[in-house]
Amino acid sequence: MKILVVGCGSIGRRHAVNARNFADVSLTDIDSNTLGKASNDLGIRGFKTLEDALSNHPDAVVVATPHHNHLEVSSAAINAGSHVLIEKPISNSLDGVENLLTLAKKQDRRVHVVCNMRFHPGVSAIRDHLADVGHVYFARAQYGNWLPSMRPGADYSQLYCARKETGGGVILDAIHEIDYLQWLLGPADSTMCHADKLSNLDVDVEDYAAIVLVHTGGAKSEIHLDYLQKIKMRGCVIAGEHGTLIWQSEGKKPEKCTVRFYKESTAQFTTLVDLDDVDLNEPYRKMMESFVASVSGKDIPDLLGGKEALIDLKVALAAKLFSEKHRTMKIDNFGENR
Repeated sequence: MKILVVGCGSIGRRHAVNARNFADVSLTDIDSNTLGKASNDLGIRGFKTLEDALSNHPDAVVVATPHHNHLEVSSAAINAGSHVLIEKPISNSLDGVENLLTLAKKQDRRVHVVCNMRFHPGVSAIRDHLADVGHVYFARAQYGNWLPSMRPGADYSQLYCARKETGGGVILDAIHEIDYLQWLLGPADSTMCHADKLSNLDVDVEDYAAIVLVHTGGAKSEIHLDYLQKIKMRGCVIAGEHGTLIWQSEGKKPEKCTVRFYKESTAQFTTLVDLDDVDLNEPYRKMMESFVASVSGKDIPDLLGGKEALIDLKVALAAKLFSEKHRTMKIDNFGENR
């Protein structure tokens, strides 16, 4: 199998290293210096242009470019006969996404979107034990990280996630929480959101968001996202009729991860996961292995498919739009014009 990775930034490099465990890998990037360095560092063949790279007839293409040109690269790959794995989110706009999925169906090509958090030990444990809580009442998820420390050695203000024109902002960048909550609790029917730029960071996008989802099955979920916490934090609480699942991850390199289940009938906690140093690459490796299996013709339910990714994007963009269009209620004015 041949896999082409388009985009040689940090995430593209990670995908390339993982993919070569399963396939013959090549690279391309619009920046010749970035391409040359990645090719030399990794010992992987590089193509100067996307056209040249696709003429090598890759079975699959990993699209690791900024959000705003995901669809252009993916369409070219599908038209060249390749399956695609697109970095999350599938795009920064709904424009053209349906056309991409229609094209893939017509060409009988598979479209998957990177959602490595589905393979994280925290989310995996919650998925495996979700039935233990019985009927779910609500979930509360959080993600926080200090943006300037996310890419050591890089100017954070130049990252795609720091700029509106490249599809940045914490809501789209941290779409993992929207995805796994819909994966666990079913699709969202409606959303509310308050998002803002709270810091003096050199960004023109939101660095804070509080989102509420109402899922079609009746469960409610709350999502806190930010680029402001000096220590990386991630986790989720799911409360149901028989107990509560609690996942908490703290730090990065090392990341400490615990998942516990409180069972109402015994009034006791059971520890499901207790890791002092999560292997941060393992979820990516498992995801790549699953993608290769999908390209080989297998149905892999844990992989995020194109249609699901479109729903994730709709929820994220609806949350952003709600925050832009709806004002908060001033307490001093409450009651005057009810």
